Amino acid sequence: MKYRPLAKTGMQVSEIGVGAWQLGGPLTLDGKADGHPELGRDSCIQLIRQCGELGINFVDTAEQYGNGESERRVGQALKGQRDQWIVSTKFGNQVGPNGERVRDASPKRVPISLEGSLRRLQTDYLDVYVWHISPKPGEAEEVATFLAAAKQKGQVRAVGISTSNVADVSFLHSLGCLDVVQFPRSMISPPDPLVSFLAEHQAGGIVRGAFAGGRLSGRYFYSPPQFNSADIRSNQQRDGADLGGEFARYAVFEELLTPERGMVQLALRWLLDEPTTSVVIPGGKSLADYRQAIRATELPPLTIEEKGRIEELKEALN
Repeated sequence: MKYRPLAKTGMQVSEIGVGAWQLGGPLTLDGKADGHPELGRDSCIQLIRQCGELGINFVDTAEQYGNGESERRVGQALKGQRDQWIVSTKFGNQVGPNGERVRDASPKRVPISLEGSLRRLQTDYLDVYVWHISPKPGEAEEVATFLAAAKQKGQVRAVGISTSNVADVSFLHSLGCLDVVQFPRSMISPPDPLVSFLAEHQAGGIVRGAFAGGRLSGRYFYSPPQFNSADIRSNQQRDGADLGGEFARYAVFEELLTPERGMVQLALRWLLDEPTTSVVIPGGKSLADYRQAIRATELPPLTIEEKGRIEELKEALN
């Protein structure tokens, strides 16, 4: 495993991290699936430990995932080896008493969220603690002060936000509350001003959505996906989307595959070649998924010609 600095935080993170949303079990919010099928509590705990044995040291979760169950599983998995991991979790999204989505990152709520995450994760500090919703002017200033105090106490090492909104990122930077940004990005993403912002301000980039909801995994190029009803992606099926055609069109990238570099490795290598990427969290559901992801870190960077061809294929898809 290769490691990179998480920008200016002083932490070294594995190039591939564990995304624990998929490991928190099913969740229904506002009547729709907002989680993933149950893989089994013990299996999820074992998977995280096995990833650690492969050299992975970064894990990302949130208080909302599985209504806290993802954090509980991560905490159990890291028991006895907490110092070997960089743990990231999020605040702001909660599950209401009737299964409704609650968005609350107010100064009153955040201390409660922090204590709850620490308890479920069985730890006395978080390495990374980020907004899971847009910060509200008039609230975020006080929250930023609270997080600065939490840093001083040793409860939190780095702070930031999970978003694709550069205005939110800029706002938190103005408050002195931006060490990292978690954001969706993939090989088929358009040019993103957020990437330029990260480079300019030297914030750590935690990348999610590497396979664009499965479009770049290669699994569904020739066989339409049939997502389990507990899978958040099943919402697309219920909304009448033509998933077969949508996924098949990305098979054009197969011309760039080699015996050593499958579709998974191509998609991940493209992201790893970006200087703003500190860690990619692909959200695998099995050890085989993570073994495949790690193979991308062992490959050389894409050539200028290969990157140019990817851009040509993207242009043709639009």
